[in-house]
Amino acid sequence: MHAPGSGVSRGCGMRQRALACVLVAAACGGASQSNVRPLGGILTVAPATLDFGDVALGREQTHRVVLRNTGLVSMTVGQLAQFADPAFEVKGLPATLGPGSAVDVAVRYRPPGLGTHERMLQIVTDSPASNGADVDLRGHAVRGLATLSGDSFDFGPVVVNETATQDLLVTNGDGRAETAITVAPPLDNGVFSVDPGGEQILPSQQSIVVRLQFRPDRLGSFSSAIPITPCPTCSPRSITLTGKGVDKLLLVQPETLDFGELRLAAEATQPFTVTNTSKGPVAIEAIALAGSADLTAALDGGQPPRTLAPGETIGGTARFHAQNLGAQQAQASLRASDGGPGILSLTGTGIGPVLQALPKSLFVGATALGTTRTAPVTVTNVGVDPKNVVPLVLTGVWIDGNDGTWAVQGGAMTVGPPGANIDLRVSFTPITTGVSHAALVIESNDGLHPHVEVPLAAIGRDLLPCKLAVLPGNPVDFGAQRVFVPIVEGYELVNQTADDCIVGEPEIVSGAPEFRWPGGIVPSGRTLPPGKRMSVRLEFMASQARTYSGAVRFYVSNRSAPTITVNLAASADASCFFVTPPTVGFGATILGCGIADHFAYAVNHCTFPVTITQVDTTGAPFSASAPVPIKVQPGTHADIPVSYRPPSVGDDVGAVRVWTDMRKEPFQSGITGGAQSAETIVDQWDQSTPKIDMLIVIDNSGSMSEEQKALAQNLDRLWNRIAIANADYHIAVTTTGMYPYTSGFEHCPGGAEGGEAGRFFPVNNERPRLLTPQTPDVRNVLFANTNVGLCSYDERFLDPVLAALTDPLISSTKAPGTPWPNDGNAGFLRDDARLALLAVSDADDANDVVSPAPVSDYVRRLVQVKKGALDLISFAGIVPLQSCKTAEGIGARYMEIARQLDGHLEDICDLGNFGTLLENSLGNLLLPLTSFPLSALPKDPQSIAVTVNGAPATQWTYDAGSNRIVFPASAVPPPGAHITARYEPACL
Repeated sequence: MHAPGSGVSRGCGMRQRALACVLVAAACGGASQSNVRPLGGILTVAPATLDFGDVALGREQTHRVVLRNTGLVSMTVGQLAQFADPAFEVKGLPATLGPGSAVDVAVRYRPPGLGTHERMLQIVTDSPASNGADVDLRGHAVRGLATLSGDSFDFGPVVVNETATQDLLVTNGDGRAETAITVAPPLDNGVFSVDPGGEQILPSQQSIVVRLQFRPDRLGSFSSAIPITPCPTCSPRSITLTGKGVDKLLLVQPETLDFGELRLAAEATQPFTVTNTSKGPVAIEAIALAGSADLTAALDGGQPPRTLAPGETIGGTARFHAQNLGAQQAQASLRASDGGPGILSLTGTGIGPVLQALPKSLFVGATALGTTRTAPVTVTNVGVDPKNVVPLVLTGVWIDGNDGTWAVQGGAMTVGPPGANIDLRVSFTPITTGVSHAALVIESNDGLHPHVEVPLAAIGRDLLPCKLAVLPGNPVDFGAQRVFVPIVEGYELVNQTADDCIVGEPEIVSGAPEFRWPGGIVPSGRTLPPGKRMSVRLEFMASQARTYSGAVRFYVSNRSAPTITVNLAASADASCFFVTPPTVGFGATILGCGIADHFAYAVNHCTFPVTITQVDTTGAPFSASAPVPIKVQPGTHADIPVSYRPPSVGDDVGAVRVWTDMRKEPFQSGITGGAQSAETIVDQWDQSTPKIDMLIVIDNSGSMSEEQKALAQNLDRLWNRIAIANADYHIAVTTTGMYPYTSGFEHCPGGAEGGEAGRFFPVNNERPRLLTPQTPDVRNVLFANTNVGLCSYDERFLDPVLAALTDPLISSTKAPGTPWPNDGNAGFLRDDARLALLAVSDADDANDVVSPAPVSDYVRRLVQVKKGALDLISFAGIVPLQSCKTAEGIGARYMEIARQLDGHLEDICDLGNFGTLLENSLGNLLLPLTSFPLSALPKDPQSIAVTVNGAPATQWTYDAGSNRIVFPASAVPPPGAHITARYEPACL
């Protein structure tokens, strides 16, 4: 018997059609007849309501509905066919459920638009015992927009190759929906980076940190952008990234402080600031000062370490206490905990009068009773006073501790501007025998040394009146010489008294500067025993064709005639016939040893033959002979052998004279020689700095073909001297050309077309330009770098030297305004190294410049390169010192350069002797040395005794090839060391 309502089931027909009937019945409302429980499957649904909550637009969520058959018969479960909704989707139906079994049905919510979505999911079965079930579906669509903590991020200054980090905070606060964001890589991912990247799921009310990083790989500014999509349906949002690659984070302002001119002993201050430009804290760890001690800098409020917050600025004070003369430079380096140091450059010029008194102590010497011997103390203003407003003024001069034998002109007097000098003549008139001491006191307006004392000493002696013979005669006649050709001659003094004869220092009282002391060294006075001799050498060089006269005066110990005057005579002409070399020098010889003859050459540059009628010499130790008459044809020369046979120890001077049929006066050359005793010789040297920065300036004009060939053929002389010196060297080559020259047939190599303008050769860097002991194949590179070519015409020396050694070249790796990337001179100069300058040119400096600046202007600037240390500059030149066919005039400016730098010149006209010229030029440039030359050949090298600072030295060897004592690298005498070598000489 069937329960009520079973007709529905009967009306449906056979069981296999039950599901369709159930669906129909459900449509007719049969599902609500829950009180009917016929035999069949029973459906339970959990949950009855699915609330998806907030779901971000563009996102979806899926929940599960569990359908369970709690009946005793299997049944099929489905959903109404009409269920179709863009917001909800059901997966898993229809399904067959056995008794007690269950199935999960997936319901996905994908909102098509913002707002609330609701729908009823109607589930039907084929079971007569179950009318199905309804599941209420709900969901709310939100934007799901994540918020970003910023739209732009500026990393500020970051040290190159260091990493800076900033955080971008992304927060999902739009409703309670989970959302998704997408972080794309930076558009410039070379220096900027993000982590994490790609799509990121962000739960509701949660945040994630996107780490932004900036790592600059060069100096300069950078910018990029990160596209970030903050919600599933959003367009990408651009986050701007900026940063700057720097080498330091500390900004010092101003970067340079110039105190200008300040009187010596005065003091001035100027403020500066230091700012932390970074986004993080930076500590100033220390301040290091380099350069002149007159310039200092300190932070206000305490010394380092000091930590600066981001953007913080603190102050400081720079101080200039003028204790040294001239331009002063210093650099304050503020070491930072991150990045390079902050740099403050300091400059100032100490000006004012500076008193230099020379000699520092004066020994007047031995003086005969009843005579007065005077000697000068030269007071020079060696200060700096560009505007000439503060001359040196002596406010007081007197003798302190005077025993009645000393005198000086006292009182106030004006010396004058820088460079001016006066001689204070100190007189000693002994009244008793013995030593007398006193002090010359000089007071002045020198701010640093207002009170200077010069110790004085002299000896009184009771002697017979001195009688001297002046040989070969008085006056000393230098004969007729060529213009600008120096010749050394002189006179000899022989003591004809039966007592000691005191000879004072000679003084050129007239005839200067044509008559001068060789090398600028004034001969010392001495005491001559009876019968002994001494020679006095003078140099003469004519500046024009005319006659010259002069005089030398010196003290002698004779109360009735306390001075002797030796007159000087010479003339100059442009004769086409002459005798060369101007001076035949025998050098130092050993008494008793055989001395090889030297030669003078009678040269005929005339267009007609010249006959030599007589040859003789002045000066007893010298002789010359020739088979006269000798006819010297045009363009030829005659050899004249000169012999030297010194009778005793001492210096000798004379002349070789050649008479001709051209004129009644002879042509002549000077002769010099010296004889040392065969007894023990003691050679002495003082060591100097072990570092050399050598700049070689080579003339690249078209006329230098022969000279450059000679240089190339003798470069081994240069290299061997460098090798022997064992110096820590920097060597560079530049040319005399300041401008490129491309209009001729010849082109110079190296990239600059002959216009290096102070840049080191080659400017195109085809080879290393700055050579050090570590440069590979340095010898051959040096040789190649001297091949500068022949193309220019405007020969200069001082201009390229100053350009090479000053800004911008000396501090830059790249010269401004040129196409070459690495043609600066940075790294060449070292403060603790000697600057050695070598010029090779066949023309004068600035030969084609109409009105070149004075040499002194260049020297002043050059001295500034070494921070006022003139003694750290050495100069040598192989330049024209006379007119010759291979030279373009005479190097008058080079002579002035050599005078002001105490340099050495060799005559480039002597091409056949170029190796010697080069070696002689290098004599004072390559210092210090590890080897030292002996003045004579040792008889027994094993018996040489060497001392360093007075202590016996054993770590040395004797090199017979060069006749030098050589120290190994481990035992090189330090700078300032005094070295001696004692040995018995052998005959040469």
